[in-house]
Amino acid sequence: MRYKLLVVTLFLMGLILSFLLFNVFFGSNISNSIKKDNNKNEIIDINKHYSDYVITNKESKLYIKQNNKYLEYGKVNEGITLNLEKQSITSKTKYFLISGLNLYISYNDVDAINKLNNQFNRYKNYIPFNNNIVTKNPTIFYDEDNNYVYTINKSFDLKVIIKDNDRYGIEYNNKLLYINKDNIEKIYDNDNNSTNKQRLKTLTYHLIYNKDKTECKIDICQSLEQFESHLKYLRENDYFTLKLNEMEMYLDGKINIPEKSIVLTIDDGTVFDLEALKLLEKYKVNATMFVITKYHDNMDVYKSDYLDLESHTNNMHNQYECKGYGMQGGGILCLDEKYVLDDLKLSQDKLNGSKYFAYPFFDFNDRAINLLKQAGFRLAFIGQYNTDGYSYPNQTDKYKVPRKTIFSTTTMDEFISYLE
Repeated sequence: MRYKLLVVTLFLMGLILSFLLFNVFFGSNISNSIKKDNNKNEIIDINKHYSDYVITNKESKLYIKQNNKYLEYGKVNEGITLNLEKQSITSKTKYFLISGLNLYISYNDVDAINKLNNQFNRYKNYIPFNNNIVTKNPTIFYDEDNNYVYTINKSFDLKVIIKDNDRYGIEYNNKLLYINKDNIEKIYDNDNNSTNKQRLKTLTYHLIYNKDKTECKIDICQSLEQFESHLKYLRENDYFTLKLNEMEMYLDGKINIPEKSIVLTIDDGTVFDLEALKLLEKYKVNATMFVITKYHDNMDVYKSDYLDLESHTNNMHNQYECKGYGMQGGGILCLDEKYVLDDLKLSQDKLNGSKYFAYPFFDFNDRAINLLKQAGFRLAFIGQYNTDGYSYPNQTDKYKVPRKTIFSTTTMDEFISYLE
């Protein structure tokens, strides 16, 4: 009996020992395998949030790293795009480093996106003023539309790029951002080697056509070949072609622009071969087309980063509706005020809120100017009127902006001379 009890005891001990040995040799491997699987899943999850560009998915804290600890240093608003530094992702990665800021954000607070669609940072063409601002601590940053972007718990010394009414435009983290004037400790003169173009030429084209498809024998026609030769010259000689909102800022003294700057406008839009749009995109040159909206059912065909559409009225580009007024009697000069305002509003609606205007036939009078102001237009363009097409900051009447007309007979040498 004792013998049998001993055998059973030894057998049970053997089972227990086997179980323990199994756990020692295999259990740890299983545990490690589970840990590895968990780590792998964590890395996959973190990587879903990581990219060169990310967007914040809520208002989030920003951190600075000191002594391997992450300390709160500010915050960033929801929906803000950030550029991240390259970094190796592990299961222990909890924060991403923001490029240019030397600040961190929790990986859970951002979502990965593709590279930004911005064609370029146009503000980089502006010339800084010879002024710097010193901000209060904390510094609050806003975007162009006055949406809140960052709060950073420090003071900054920054070059002034834009002088707006109640804020300054500056560059921070490789972006154009704004600081409200009540967040400024001081502004001081600083030699940023700044210069500003003293006058700005505006050129106007009219009917840009394809000689293989149609004929155009009047002198305001421009062939695709002529148009391309001008764009090619501007591109190869590094000209900055302003959009009209930038021209407005220049005329208001809010920005400085480089010496090689020009504004291109195209009137009517009734003859504008779409190959001309491809040429603007090919040479990366910006232009504005003033459209008679009655003749355009589909504005989407002109959708481009390089062509803006503005108002040339809806249906007031008709000769001698106002006989005895101006050179060709455009309707804006004398037609019933309600009719004019309704026409302008319809044109604006079709263009999703146009703020810039070209007078039909270059005809204008005080009445037309007053009606444009009532309709909310901020710039209005005429012809040369002995100005040679130049505008001047803080001098030119923004409702009589002059332009130099390009003709089919304009030679390349003449075109180049217009750029001086």
